[in-house]
Amino acid sequence: MKTTSANKSSPVVEKPFWLNFEFQLRRVGFSVLLLIVAAALAGLFSHGYLSEATRSNDDRSLTLHYEKFNRLMSDTDMKITAVIPAGKRNRIVLGGDFMEGFRLDTLQPQPDKMYSQNGDMILEYPQPATGNTQTLWLSLTPMKFGVIKNAIAIDNGAPVTFQQYIYP
Repeated sequence: MKTTSANKSSPVVEKPFWLNFEFQLRRVGFSVLLLIVAAALAGLFSHGYLSEATRSNDDRSLTLHYEKFNRLMSDTDMKITAVIPAGKRNRIVLGGDFMEGFRLDTLQPQPDKMYSQNGDMILEYPQPATGNTQTLWLSLTPMKFGVIKNAIAIDNGAPVTFQQYIYP
């Protein structure tokens, strides 16, 4: 078998188009990678500045602290602070897509009664003294991805509506 020897004196033929293409691709890829890391650190995908949110109803009797962005099957926390008016039952109603979109892992303090009615989760607590605030801490796990629209109300009063985006 006869082989030809390589000509060591001739340089490698380089195509300027492909060299420029590779350089541009590396530069764009590095920029995209930096943007993804910066977004993750800022909280675009979960815990962080961009994700943390607070909502209240019009009369400020119900305040909600939650995260706008979560990941599927990853723990998330929610804090509900309610001022229960005199003469009203102490019921917290979790509505919208809450029952379908989340699994409730822990709830503190535990309610006296918890049931579902017309697709809403209802938590009943003992009547507090007039004007006292009650705080609930929920640990949740998102069970479906996409936009989940929720509503939380006190005894069917003015609800706090909010959306959460769940990444797959």
